[in-house]
Formats: sequence, structure tokens, C-alpha cells
Amino acid sequence: MSGQKKPHGRLAGWLRQEKALTGFLLLTAFLMACSIVWVYHVKVLNAPKVYSDGFGYYVYLPALIYGDFSFQFVEGWEHPLDLTEAGGGKVDKYPVGVAIMESPFFFTAHLLSLLRDALTGSVTATGYSNLYQYMILFGGVCYWVVGTLLLYMLLRRFLGFSGQVSLLACAVITYGTNLFHYASYDACFSHVYSYFLFNLFLFYLCWYEERDREKKNKLWQTCIFGLLAGLIFMCRNTNILFVLTYVLYGVRDWRTLRERMLTVLNPRRAVPIILAGCVTIFPQLLYWHTATGHWFVYSYGGESFYWLQPQLANFLFSVRKGLFFWSPLLLLAVAGMILAFQRRRQLYTGLVVFFLVIVYVSSAWWSWYYGGSYGQRVAVDFMCLFTVFLAYIFSRLEEMRRRDGGSGRYKAAACGVYAYCALCIAWNILCMFAYWYRVLPWDEADWGTIRNIIGMLKP
Repeated sequence: MSGQKKPHGRLAGWLRQEKALTGFLLLTAFLMACSIVWVYHVKVLNAPKVYSDGFGYYVYLPALIYGDFSFQFVEGWEHPLDLTEAGGGKVDKYPVGVAIMESPFFFTAHLLSLLRDALTGSVTATGYSNLYQYMILFGGVCYWVVGTLLLYMLLRRFLGFSGQVSLLACAVITYGTNLFHYASYDACFSHVYSYFLFNLFLFYLCWYEERDREKKNKLWQTCIFGLLAGLIFMCRNTNILFVLTYVLYGVRDWRTLRERMLTVLNPRRAVPIILAGCVTIFPQLLYWHTATGHWFVYSYGGESFYWLQPQLANFLFSVRKGLFFWSPLLLLAVAGMILAFQRRRQLYTGLVVFFLVIVYVSSAWWSWYYGGSYGQRVAVDFMCLFTVFLAYIFSRLEEMRRRDGGSGRYKAAACGVYAYCALCIAWNILCMFAYWYRVLPWDEADWGTIRNIIGMLKP
């Protein structure tokens, strides 16, 4: 075995070869970390770093060290917790998945705090002191790094894009949308964790299906789909719809749909996945049962969907929180979705159907604007979808360059696409700083807000 390379050794060697990717990940992670320190410590804010919805997701972790899932220990903390009436009891409406994913960083902070308290006599191991909060935010950066690495490998290895196209798509989606913001400033929210899980799910799906053609998969590898689906559900319940990418993998027409249904419904696959998913969500069921005496409850109280009145136009285009208004780069990805129709690679149908469904579901929620946020934050979860179709645009330009050389047609198309990307990145960075400095409010943005943002450019 001594002459055999270990898996982590192969990964390290591969990253050394992928110097541009490694540089991008390291530089962006450094900028995200600097942004966290700058915003919360140096210049902009002196406020809770784990707050709002992020606090609702996080509070399960200090509950573990206090042994109190009624959350009475929160009384007197700098951030309140509003519980919801459900099933005859009071519950934290936010699911437990984010806390599970935050737990390595939380318990690292807890051990360091206990050590510090033992050495200095201070009292910082409270579960919510600054070290805990910073560790959660830096944890979000780590999930962005690993998630983006998985996304790059998905594009390159399984979808056939070149290294240059894959890297460019990952970089543009990071800096041209609110992904950077939700992996740094607001990393306590669920979105960067869902971003990581979606990327992992797609990568694992392609890896598994490739091996399945050669009959190499084992039972435990099938169960991992249930594990991932359960985690996705526990981070954000509606995101369970992402399993459509598994159901519709490789579907191009009615014939391939029938074949895929036979595969998906085969008991050898379906039973292990369902059982693994049920086991995975047991922490959520256990909490609900402890709090209410019921295994299943609707924890969001009076909040609901308006299925017959979805706010599609507002969700996609409004000044207040329109997805394409605040992240116009994503319109280019929609163009890529249309261009990719003829090829319809293995993930195409699943991603497109999921996109249509999740936009409808998200816009039908009573609070289609999703409270205080930068842009349409729910879209951060499925940035992998936009990245894939953005890569189609860059790949088409790469094909034109190889085929037409320096022709005027190629130059015009390349200049148009890259100039649009540059403008979208500049717009996003400006708006992100405006949000950090409270020029762009948490909600109720209007055309006067846009004038104020542009006014930031004046000397």
C-alpha cells in the first residue's frame, strides 16, 4: 500500500495543477474573511453577526450545551427568539439542518472558549459570544469554498466544459450575484449551506450514475442520496424539490422519461433512499416531538402559500426584490438555458423543471420578498443551476473562437457577453457595499434607492 497514493494526496496534486482555480478559491475566501471583519468589527457595524433568521437556525446549538430546547436561556441575550404556536406547543419554526452543518465550527469555538475561560477566569463559553459568531461566518466561507470546488469539478468532469469555461462561470456567478454576500456578511443564513448541498448533490448524482452504468455502486452509496435529500430538506424545507434533478436525470424525451421512472422506482434504489432519508430527518422529528408531543408539525404557524396568486412579476423583476433586477447577470444564464435545449445533457431537464417549479413556489409564499435581505436571497441556494447555463454561454463563445478564429462575428459576441458580465459584476459589488452601508435598505427599495446607490459613485 505504500506505493499507492491516498485520495487526499490525489486531490492536493490536482489542486496544484489547477493553479488558477486554487488561486481563485484562496483569494475569494480571503476577501470574504476580510469583508466579515471589516463589516462587523472595523468599519460598518457593531451588531450581532448571527441574527434574524440566522439566529433561528443557529439557536439549536447553544441549546445543546444548556440542555434546554425550550430556549429559555435566550432571555437577556442581545438577540430575541420568537417561538411559534404549533401542535399544541411552541417551536422554533426554523429547521435544524443549518445547525447540524454549523456544528463543527460551533463546537470548535466552544472548546476554544472553555480553554480561554479556564486559563483567564473569563466567562466567554456562553454559546453566543463573539468567537462563536465569527466562527459561524467563517464556516460559511468554508462551505462556499468546498461547494464551489464541487461545482467546478461538476462542470469540468461530468458536463464536459473546459477548465477555463468552468472557472469563469464559477467566478462570474460569485462576484456577479449576491452569492458573495451570503457566503460572508450573511453566512449565518441557510443559503450558503444549501448552495453547498445542491452542488454536492449534483456532483454525487453524476458520479453515481456514471458508475451505475458499469454496475459498480454498492448499497451504502445508494443510501447517500437519502442522506443528502434529508439534509437539503432540513436546511430549507421547500428545497426538497431539488430531488427533481435526480428523478429527471438523463431525460430527453418521453422514451427516456419512461426508462428513468423504471430506474427511480426500482425497489433496489427507492427503498434504501427513502429509508436513509427518514433516518436523516430524525433529529427534526425528535425536536418536534419533544416540543409538541407530535412527530410531524407545521412549524410556520399562520405563514402560508398563496398558490393561486403567485407574485411572479415581483419575484423576478421588481425594484423591491426582483431576482433579475438585483442580479441581472442571471438573465444571461436564462439565455444559456435556451441555447442548451438542443443538446439537453443529462442534467438539463431536471434543472429546468426544478427552476420553473421553485420560482413558482417561492413567488407563491406570503412573503415573496423574504424579509430583510440583499436581493432575492432564496436564489442563492440554486446558483449551481445558473452557473451550469452560464457555462453554456461561455462554451459557445469558446467554440466560436476555435471555429471562426478572430472573425468579426466572434469578436462582437465575445465583447458583448464579457462587457455585460463586467457591468453586472460592477453593479453587484456597488449594490453590495450599498447594502452594507445601509444606503440600500433591508426592504422597500424603490427608484429613489437606485439614485442613492448611483450617488455613491460621486466624489
